[in-house]
Amino acid sequence: MTGGDSAATRADVAEARRWRRMSASDAAATFGIPAAAMFAFATTWFLLSPMAENVGRAVLLALIIGNVVIAGTFATLIGVRLWQVATERRRKRAGASVHLQLVGLFCLVAATPALFAFLFAFTIMRSSLNDVFGDRVTSSIDAARGLANDYIQEKYLEDERHLTQIEFDLNNDSLIGVTPATTPILFRQRLFEQAYGRGLAAIVIVDADRRIVARAEMVEADFALPNRAIFDKIDAAAAAGEPQGKWFTYGANDGDALDFLRGMKKSEVLDGGYIVTYRAMRSNISSGLIGIRNIGADWRDVRDQRDRLERVFFAGYIVMALIVLFGAIWAAMRAATRIVEPIGRLVRMAQRVSSGDLGARVDVFRRDGELGALARSMNHMTAQLQTQRDDLIETTRQFDRRRRFTEAVLSNVSAGVVGIDADSRITIANRSAEELLGLDGARSVGAPLGALAPELSTLVTAARGAVTREAAGQIEIDRDGRLRTLNVRVVCDQSDDGGGAVATFDDVTELMAAHRSAAWGDVARRIAHEIKNPLTPIQLSAERLRRKYQSEVVTQPEIFDKCTDTIIRHVSDIRRMVDEFSSFARMPEPVISVEDVTEIVKSTVFTQRVSFPEISFDVRERDGEDAAPVVSCDDRLIGQALGNILKNACESIDARLVANPDPPGRVRVRIAVAGDAVRIEIADNGVGLPKAQRERLTEPYMTTRAKGTGLGLAIVKKVIEEHGGTLSFDDCAELGATGARVTVVLPRAAIGEATTPADAGAERTTGLAREPSAEIQTTDYQVANHQAASAPGENAPEQEALDGELHVDAAALRGAAAAE
Repeated sequence: MTGGDSAATRADVAEARRWRRMSASDAAATFGIPAAAMFAFATTWFLLSPMAENVGRAVLLALIIGNVVIAGTFATLIGVRLWQVATERRRKRAGASVHLQLVGLFCLVAATPALFAFLFAFTIMRSSLNDVFGDRVTSSIDAARGLANDYIQEKYLEDERHLTQIEFDLNNDSLIGVTPATTPILFRQRLFEQAYGRGLAAIVIVDADRRIVARAEMVEADFALPNRAIFDKIDAAAAAGEPQGKWFTYGANDGDALDFLRGMKKSEVLDGGYIVTYRAMRSNISSGLIGIRNIGADWRDVRDQRDRLERVFFAGYIVMALIVLFGAIWAAMRAATRIVEPIGRLVRMAQRVSSGDLGARVDVFRRDGELGALARSMNHMTAQLQTQRDDLIETTRQFDRRRRFTEAVLSNVSAGVVGIDADSRITIANRSAEELLGLDGARSVGAPLGALAPELSTLVTAARGAVTREAAGQIEIDRDGRLRTLNVRVVCDQSDDGGGAVATFDDVTELMAAHRSAAWGDVARRIAHEIKNPLTPIQLSAERLRRKYQSEVVTQPEIFDKCTDTIIRHVSDIRRMVDEFSSFARMPEPVISVEDVTEIVKSTVFTQRVSFPEISFDVRERDGEDAAPVVSCDDRLIGQALGNILKNACESIDARLVANPDPPGRVRVRIAVAGDAVRIEIADNGVGLPKAQRERLTEPYMTTRAKGTGLGLAIVKKVIEEHGGTLSFDDCAELGATGARVTVVLPRAAIGEATTPADAGAERTTGLAREPSAEIQTTDYQVANHQAASAPGENAPEQEALDGELHVDAAALRGAAAAE
């Protein structure tokens, strides 16, 4: 235990001692209040009981004075206790202010209901006693008794009629000889018929000697005969000529039960005998009649003692109410004392915990009760919080280390990784996934996968429906006009509710293009090898045939010349195609030197301007920039690449002019320096780029024209990439409704960078003179073909002379290009 904890414990012990001294009389009050309440209750009960009538006035007075003394004692104790609390507050002792507030609140809460209950009970009791002992109750009781007597009287009158009719019927039966003496069985049967027909429980015939001679009982019961006094009363009434049926006065007999109403008549038909009838009463009616009869006597006794009962009741109630009130106040004060002491300790502990000290604990005493349980719970809670905080800090550190590691791995892997929840929403995506799928960073988290990457969503659905919960495949996505091929693998959670999924994918677009390029390169080498060998003999044979047999052909010599020229020309075309195959299959080793891109562009544009005079070429150099557009490159290869691009642009314009001659054909070339790069833009107003498979334009043998090998752009891309540059395509509507723009970006060389040796330049010049570029060869053949097509009907000598001219012009063009 630390020094701070020891000081806190000593303060708690001192505070506990102070509260114990302040509540020294709590034990006596705890036992005294219930005893006083029991004494007051016993006194009130005794005064209300009949025993109080046999006790002297001195005893009654002593009991009342004892209750008053007890109430006064509790009032004094409460006053002293309140004075102690007020004194502690004036001394500004810790907790005294809260203690006084709680005492006042608890006393108010305890006293207010007791006072209201006393006033309410007093008012209700007074009103109830007035109602109970009032004239209305007396009138109701008298009316009930009168109603009961009227009911009984009505039944008696009905029995008198039955007795008279029974006597009449018995008289008729006696006239035909049916009597108890002569025909007892038939007589008894007649009695059963009389009882059944009149709804009687039984009929008993008694002779003059008061003996039963016949009976008819409809139910099993104890049908006792009336007593002797009743028989004498009936005899006297018969002698006096008075009615004989009403012999039972209500309330005179059967004090506990009224099961039957009995009627009796003395009959001369029976020679002075008696007819006794029994009418069954329903149990609820009989009990009600008995209750009405008994309540009258009880009511008179209670009404005679009303004043005494009222005084005793209210005196006892007042004493009981005062004792209960004082007990409630005392209990409230004691409860306040019990609450304040542990609350102070809890408050001090809470203050320490709020300051971050989770090692704080509060002392718990046995007397603390529920607050002690609360204190133990808080101790347990703070201990758990301390343990959990330590564990949480350690876990957070581990999670942070794992998170940083995972983020580092995900951010540096080339593969795209996307996390998907059970609702097919993106939960995480690394940088590669954002680039490949075109996601917008944090905005994509929580977005539906189907909205951002519907191609990937299909594979996720397939994986969730698979038995292995996995799926793999290739998808093609189009983002920003660029078509990519992704190799995707999706693994789903094994839970039954769908669960999450992780999708990993790689961009295999370049890989597939490289595979295709390698495959086509091998094919190109084989084609070049197999085709190039017979071309030279074919061409030499055709030339030899023309030289040797041209003078000997007399019939239609022009056809002979035309056929040999056709063979030679097409052999040249095939040789050009073979040269393209060879160039694509194995590019020549570049000879690097620092070159001005402007000069290379001018030379290439000059060649195309000669080949396509109907097209306007617009070359803008450097756009007024200070930096020179110089690059380290092989000028022959770069010139060949730019020539292929310009040639494609011109052919696209020619195709568009066939369908729509307006506007005129136009090619625009822009050269600009952008930082450490040189940017070359070649735009045209031709037919434009295809919408589909635009990314495959640079693949081998991919062409959108009916003619062409599809190797031009593949060679261009290969040349540009070998020089560390990039090649891109997009639409260009600046020069017309349609059109395309090709952008070549090459790394810019620093001024003064070392150039290749002079012999390398000489070798380059020799190579150019010995082996002209494919573009210049193409121009040569295009010019020849164009001229041949424009004059198909001319004779062979003129055609040969014209071909010679064209070859001379082509040679001049090659020389000019080499000079530049």
